[in-house]
Amino acid sequence: MNERDERLEKKKHEAQRIRKLVENIEIKKQNSTDLRLLNEKYNLLFKRFSELESVFNFHKAIIHTVSSGLLAVDHKGFITFTNRTSLDTLGYNSEELRKKNIRELFADPKEADEIVPKVLTEHIMLESYETYWLSEKGEPLPVGFSTSLLGDETNKQSNSFVFLFRNITQVNNLRKQIERMDRLATLGELSAGIAHEIRNPLAGIKTSAQVLEESFSPGDFRSQLVSRIVKEIDRSNELLKKFFNFAKPSKPRQEFHHIEMIIDGVYLLLAPRLRKKSIHFRTEFTESIPQVYIDSSQIEQVILNVFINAVEAIRSGGEILVKTQVVENMRLKEDASPVNAVCISVTDNGVGVPADKLEKIFNPFYTTKSDGVGLGLSISTRLLQENGGKIELQSQEGEGSTFKLYLPVLKKTT
Repeated sequence: MNERDERLEKKKHEAQRIRKLVENIEIKKQNSTDLRLLNEKYNLLFKRFSELESVFNFHKAIIHTVSSGLLAVDHKGFITFTNRTSLDTLGYNSEELRKKNIRELFADPKEADEIVPKVLTEHIMLESYETYWLSEKGEPLPVGFSTSLLGDETNKQSNSFVFLFRNITQVNNLRKQIERMDRLATLGELSAGIAHEIRNPLAGIKTSAQVLEESFSPGDFRSQLVSRIVKEIDRSNELLKKFFNFAKPSKPRQEFHHIEMIIDGVYLLLAPRLRKKSIHFRTEFTESIPQVYIDSSQIEQVILNVFINAVEAIRSGGEILVKTQVVENMRLKEDASPVNAVCISVTDNGVGVPADKLEKIFNPFYTTKSDGVGLGLSISTRLLQENGGKIELQSQEGEGSTFKLYLPVLKKTT
């Protein structure tokens, strides 16, 4: 090979090297472009994933923090999802509740057999249906629930259902309170009418008797009989006036009082009656109980009514225990904020109240006594409400009862 050929061969190799170098550069450029596109797609995908995760966490937070319980069930009724409120309301943990069928939550199995198929099979969605479910402790809990359908209507096997429920204990209590107030209002109107209708003829009888009395001579025995009639009419008028005042009490004249002094005063009134039935009266007063802002005569009447109920519930030789204490964050009205309250509990070991009569015990004219009128506890309820308090009863038939009277603690203003 001559010198010229060598130069050509050298240039050929140089050209091939340059061409390969150019090809490598083009490949790197292409790879760089592909890498940039992949990086852009990754960033876009990551952004969308972050947005999706944010939306998911937001919706998850809403589901778990709403005030209503939420249960998702499959087409067979087995619970597949629970939110935090449902666990707090029913007392279960998530694992325990997910092992259950929605039917097991109903307190009445017959009701479950009637309602659940309507939702799961017939797809009849319920709105604000009220019933009782069982808590983890087996206690009946009043709930109101609504249902909705999730899934594809064309594929029944993939359907899921949502039960959205709330504890309606406070709602039920408020309803009872309103019903009780309505009955008391009706009682007040009825009392006013009765008092008016009876007092008018009594006034006519009294006038006639007084005229008749004047027609007799001073020594005539008939004059004494007519005088007795006039006295009995006056007594009846006083009874009517008291009945009217109790049924429709006047606005309380409130001042600060020591509740223990009122309790001691009522005890002195009933002491002879307690001794006659051999009832032991015992007190446990908490030290430094704050004064309560009340109408003392009205609250005295309430305590007297409760004490009389306790005395009449004890056959003979029993005990009445009265305790006082301060209870913090007590809700005295369903629609009011919690406050501190003085609690007066009156416990007896008498006959108690049957469970089916506990709800009716505060109703006007309802009584378990053969000679009772059924106004004492309903009037006591009204008087306590007028003074900002409330009354509760815990009782078990054959073992005794405990009445709890709550009065708000107010700060004195200087």
